[in-house]
Amino acid sequence: MTTGSRALVATAMILAAGALARAARTSSHLPAANLDALPLTIANWTGRDAGALDEESLRILAADAYINRSYQTGDARAPVGLYIAYYSEQRPGVSIHSPLHCLPGTGWEPLDVSTIPVNGTGDRAAPAIRRMTVTRNLDRAVVLYWYAVHGRILAGEVASKLWLLHDSVRLHRSDAALVRVVVPVGREPASLENAQQQGLGFVRDLLPYLQRVWS
Repeated sequence: MTTGSRALVATAMILAAGALARAARTSSHLPAANLDALPLTIANWTGRDAGALDEESLRILAADAYINRSYQTGDARAPVGLYIAYYSEQRPGVSIHSPLHCLPGTGWEPLDVSTIPVNGTGDRAAPAIRRMTVTRNLDRAVVLYWYAVHGRILAGEVASKLWLLHDSVRLHRSDAALVRVVVPVGREPASLENAQQQGLGFVRDLLPYLQRVWS
């Protein structure tokens, strides 16, 4: 990234922070996300609660609502982890935490980061999401995540902030959510690709159900 590009991004982030703070002060109605509307059965996937986050994590994340689950199909070797954190407004000290920053804090180190399309959703343009391969000791996992901002699926941190800036000015809304899917990677040579395809299959099945969650 060039010096000019870095300056442009920094300026956009500063402007976004100011506008989002103003939106938080002026919004009289905070939209809600009914995370409980997301079923435990999604297509051929069966889910279960993966347990509550510890108090320190809850304090740091400061989400207004979240779910932490695992889903599995009969032909999958390992369950897929699903984490959704919803914020009814972005305010000073409280905003969506990027997995790029959070996962290293829990011992997971990114090996590579890219943006990939989710094909087969039926949309005219395939939505794009972020993909990471992470490692901790001898374990590896594929992480797929995106930001949900008023019906949009956004892969990038900067893009999500800019759309939040746009909507805070136009709609006086700054609610948004992070959706993260984690798939363990096995030891076999093809395990990395298999884990990615398993994760993308779950994402394709998940997306229609998320429309019931966002207001």
